[in-house]
Amino acid sequence: MQKKKSFVNQIFGFLFILTGSLLAILGIFLISSYHILEDEINNSSESFLEIYSNEASNKIREMDGLLMNIRSRNVDLAKIKSHNSNERVLASISMYNYMQDLMFDKDTVDLLVVYDKTHDVCIDAIRSGLNYETKNKLRQFTGNAIENQFINSFEWNFLHLNGEVFLYKMLLSDSRSIAIYVRTNQLLGKLLSEENGNRSILLTNNIGSIGRIWGTTTDDIIIGSNISDIKSEDYYLLNKEIVQDQLSIYCYTKKSSLLQQTNTGMIIVTIAVCLTMLFMIFVLRYTRREIAKPMENMVRDIERIKNGEYDNRVSGNFSTKEFQMLQEATNQMVDEIVGLKIQTYEKRIELQDMELKAIKLQIKPHFFLNALTTISSLSSQKRFDEINRYIASLSKNIRYMFHAGFHTVSIKEEINHVNNYFEMQELKYPDCIFYLIDMPKHLEQWQIPQMLIHTFIENEFKHAVSMDKILTILIKVSLQTYQNEEMLLIEIEDDGKGYPQDVLDYMSGTVSKVKDKGNRVGLWSIKRMMELMYERNDLIILENISPFGCLNKIYVPRRPKHKLDK
Repeated sequence: MQKKKSFVNQIFGFLFILTGSLLAILGIFLISSYHILEDEINNSSESFLEIYSNEASNKIREMDGLLMNIRSRNVDLAKIKSHNSNERVLASISMYNYMQDLMFDKDTVDLLVVYDKTHDVCIDAIRSGLNYETKNKLRQFTGNAIENQFINSFEWNFLHLNGEVFLYKMLLSDSRSIAIYVRTNQLLGKLLSEENGNRSILLTNNIGSIGRIWGTTTDDIIIGSNISDIKSEDYYLLNKEIVQDQLSIYCYTKKSSLLQQTNTGMIIVTIAVCLTMLFMIFVLRYTRREIAKPMENMVRDIERIKNGEYDNRVSGNFSTKEFQMLQEATNQMVDEIVGLKIQTYEKRIELQDMELKAIKLQIKPHFFLNALTTISSLSSQKRFDEINRYIASLSKNIRYMFHAGFHTVSIKEEINHVNNYFEMQELKYPDCIFYLIDMPKHLEQWQIPQMLIHTFIENEFKHAVSMDKILTILIKVSLQTYQNEEMLLIEIEDDGKGYPQDVLDYMSGTVSKVKDKGNRVGLWSIKRMMELMYERNDLIILENISPFGCLNKIYVPRRPKHKLDK
């Protein structure tokens, strides 16, 4: 036979080469590049943030100066409130001209508005490019600001209007509002052409609402959203305040931008990593072909054997000596185990069959001996008419008992037999028994072992019935859940003297042997029969009840595990 290679040695060799290469490459890449790239990104972001924040600060200061200039026109502002209409007109014209002069060489401001509530005077200076509808809405917003409790004086904020975002500030008094507006997309317009890479420069107000974005817009970085909605773990973040407690500029840089900072050395490292990965793929394919696939086939064959296909064996042409040895050893062990299992199973079936037949031979003679004793007793008392009735009832019982071997019958059939048995025993014990049977109609076809209830009733007559006292026997049939399984519960209760303790211990499984098995052969036989048919030893529960009497509980599963054919 051709000597097979050891796949274990081959795998260890490949993994050793692969592990050494990956560790060296990844070590060089991570140590020499990662921190350098991060520093480059942060330094570049700081430069961008400095440019934008300085430019924005200058524009904000310039607009603050315009507002202060308008506010300083005390004479015109006072005359606008005058009751003399001529004075108001002249003051409005003067203020309008002044505001136009202020905006003459200013490309920052879109609109200046002065509104006085006293005589509903509104003066504005507008830059070209702002449409009439937008201007009127801004004028109306300025007028309403006097009574708008959500607008704070001397505070910069954002206003979303007609699909545009305006940065504004107002100087408010009881009857006057002075406002300045600029579209955020016009703010820092000269910087729009700058290349920001994967950076997003955000202008936000005091609550973090985004009013302007320069650079990249992503799913979570959009105008009108809040910086709290941004997944901070995906970005490098820098920020700077340009108006204290009012406006800030944030710089978000995608962490994925590290890939854009690669240089020649990093490209070489990447190529080396790719080559290593190709080698790893080769190892994986080899592992699948020489290990995973053979193991999968072997497990499948063993699973089929486990499921009862004892003729099946581990098949396949393995190219490594380890799997070939495993295949030969497994098939040899399976042959031996299957042979032993078949022998054990055949012996077990033979023993169980013999035991069931022995139990059958125990129960029936036990019943017939009692019947013969009763006939003999009636004969000695010369009660010949009762003997005839007794024999007629006995014949019915005999036909039932010899109808088949140990198998299941419907509980209705068993109860009919028990009723006949009660009639038969009434001749022996006249007026000594009162019995009641409670069985729901829908449970009549539930299958139970033949002679199950009969055996317990026969035990009652043998050990609990006396001629000087009426014995009450109650039989109740119900459906119960026992040990997480739906079962038929048969309860047989009497008010006799109860069971001896040794009988209770043996029937409940507390002890494995009883002192005198010949005394209650019917109970011992029925206990063993239930164990064999259902492979359970917890289906019969006997207990004495207070003040006197006993309760027999018999649980019957829906289907037996073993039974003899009719």
